[in-house]
Amino acid sequence: MSPVPVGEALTRLEAEGLVETRPRAGSRVRIPCADDILGNYELREALETHSARLFAEFASPAFERRVTIAAERLDAAFGELNGRYSRARHARVERLHTSFHMLVAQATRCSVLVDAIARSRVLLFNWLFTVSAELGSLPADWHRQLARALVEGTPEQASDAMRAHVRYRRKEVLEKLQSAVRAPAPRQPMSRGPQRRTMPAAKGSQ
Repeated sequence: MSPVPVGEALTRLEAEGLVETRPRAGSRVRIPCADDILGNYELREALETHSARLFAEFASPAFERRVTIAAERLDAAFGELNGRYSRARHARVERLHTSFHMLVAQATRCSVLVDAIARSRVLLFNWLFTVSAELGSLPADWHRQLARALVEGTPEQASDAMRAHVRYRRKEVLEKLQSAVRAPAPRQPMSRGPQRRTMPAAKGSQ
């Protein structure tokens, strides 16, 4: 593969906060601090509460049905994950979770808002994937409750329900993140290119 598209991809990941590049050290996955996560939560709350308000005002019946069905599937997937954890189940839940929230945003027909929410959720879920397996389980109908508020509630009720939804595990997530960052990482041997083989000593040498 040409180094040009690889370099472009790394530049984009760095701009999105997923990768950091250090002089003479190369690029690596960026480890967030608590302020990063808290800031992302604040941004997500602002974006998604407005998305919920617009959904309650303008969503078509077709979008209302799709959001209701997506919520039911997501809650079922969370139930399976709580019953028997695996990384494959976890990855599926995260995909369904992102799809659910993006569906709410898409119903607003505001492309700028949709793009902003997509970026905020990608950042959050990439950062939290390694710690969210240790979080407490959600209520069994957690997303169905939110979907009901979006479909049946007033714009204010939908906005309030989304705010409570986004804030629900924020404190727990921050505590888990800080614990994960404080834990010492296992040391990995660094490779600096091809290594010379150690030649056996010649006969008669000391």
